[in-house]
Amino acid sequence: MKLKQLASAVILATSAVTAVAVSPLATAATYDLTLAPVQDKSFFNFAQSIDNTGTMVVVSESEYNPPIDLSILDFENEAFTNGFEDPEAVEQGVFSNADYQALYAYVVNGRSSSNGINILIQSLATYRSYQGDTVTADLIPGFDVIDETFEDYTRSAYSQVNDSVGGDFFVGAGSTPFFKVDYTNEDGDEFTYIVNDTLTQAFVEANGVTTALPPTMPGDTGINGFSEAFAINESLQVAGWGSVSLTEDYQTDIDECLDDETRGETPVELCIYNLARSITTGSYRRAVTWQLDAQGNVLSSTQYGMVFTPEEDEDSTGYTSTARGINNNGVAVGTSHTGERIIYTLPGGQAAYYANIVAATFANGETTELLPREENLSSSAVDINDDNWVVGTVLRENNGVARNQLFIYNIDSGEAEYPQGFFQTAAVTPRAINNNGIVVGEGEYESDVQTNRQLRAFMYDMNVGEFVDLNTLLTCEQREQYTLVSAMDINDNNEIIANARYVSTQRYITGDEVLNDAGDTVETDRIVAVKLTPNSTGSIEQCDSVEEQPYERQGASASWYGIALLSLLAVFRRRVKK
Repeated sequence: MKLKQLASAVILATSAVTAVAVSPLATAATYDLTLAPVQDKSFFNFAQSIDNTGTMVVVSESEYNPPIDLSILDFENEAFTNGFEDPEAVEQGVFSNADYQALYAYVVNGRSSSNGINILIQSLATYRSYQGDTVTADLIPGFDVIDETFEDYTRSAYSQVNDSVGGDFFVGAGSTPFFKVDYTNEDGDEFTYIVNDTLTQAFVEANGVTTALPPTMPGDTGINGFSEAFAINESLQVAGWGSVSLTEDYQTDIDECLDDETRGETPVELCIYNLARSITTGSYRRAVTWQLDAQGNVLSSTQYGMVFTPEEDEDSTGYTSTARGINNNGVAVGTSHTGERIIYTLPGGQAAYYANIVAATFANGETTELLPREENLSSSAVDINDDNWVVGTVLRENNGVARNQLFIYNIDSGEAEYPQGFFQTAAVTPRAINNNGIVVGEGEYESDVQTNRQLRAFMYDMNVGEFVDLNTLLTCEQREQYTLVSAMDINDNNEIIANARYVSTQRYITGDEVLNDAGDTVETDRIVAVKLTPNSTGSIEQCDSVEEQPYERQGASASWYGIALLSLLAVFRRRVKK
């Protein structure tokens, strides 16, 4: 991804756990931990990637001090104003911490709720991306633009950067910024809609300039389509996926939307916005590679099919292929649907049918299945190094329950490894492999529970065949403060960018500390991005065990990035700091 849809179990990282016998690498250097320099921007931030220059990419969630457009809020509505300590001050743009929090909650929850999207309420992006070293971090705005009212970015367009190369080229995906559409219906009722025209489109930022990486749909369809970029190599080849064609019905809907007569009184901007929300069901999505020039312009693009061909009369929009990683040989890896459905049982669930996917390579215009299909329920490739070693997961059953296991496969020799995680039935999710043959990711750490197991970041060195808890390579002082729950990327200098859990004082959306009625700060768990730098002179420390507070488990249905919509509504254990 390196953002890679990490499940909410990433937070299940500490508390009393059943001991797992994992030996630290006898020959490994220890690591020094440094926080990514984005802690002043948001309460939660997440590791994405680190390239060979040491440049890190981090995603920030629900940033402090978001711009709120007061002009579209109804301050004559008592149900709205009753939620504030000082409604008159809020209307004038003067907020207490509590009122700013309540206002932010109204906007975010009002825009997206169980009843759907309310297009009359301002849209604020949840995620924005930053790049930098351990001292400074610069915003990668994606498609966002400066708003004249706030003299800053609108923060309405999300930006998710997934990878970089040379500290100069950054690839990812984002939405276009939202804008206002004033509309008066036939009855004279006035509305202001807040919409945009693109759900998700890949981009590259080079030298501070954002360039779209469009999907490979033929001709002018009348809509921007869908694309995402996940990885870039030193030759400026980008791996991702996108919509390569549209269904006939969806194209008809677009044509009618752009026709004033068939569209009726609906504003064309609102019609396009609604169509953009359904692009994934109205298009055929396939793996794509883009070739860039030194300025970040697209020279060419290649789309890749799947490992099977659907029947002509089959509804196949749900079948996809996706390229997740690419090496300097131009070989991309990812997944492809097979057209088959298989039945298995996931942890905590019941047996059900699932669409089958397999790990695949994409090179020279051909899509190739990677592993023997009969050996696994499914498989997925996430990264590849320059020696053509591919890492990913295979889904296999153990005691009737299917869990992901790590695989390492060499395209040239056909050699395969399936290293065990922290214990026999532990699920393992790799995130990256470097050219030194070191794999990083996260693995289940608890052996005495069957669902929502806690996670630990791991390192697996192919050269010595040892699976290591990265926490054991930190100093005892660092281990008392931080628990590494996922290692997201590793460069060829063996520098790692990871996600760590640690306890911190809770904060308002302003960034100010939350105080309870007694005037004490409130502590809560948070996830932060950290850099791990090898320390060749360090030695592995034997630490006394630290007794931890009970940890409240969260269901695995929540998204990784849904950890904290509001800083006041954190769902993790809390302690009062006297």
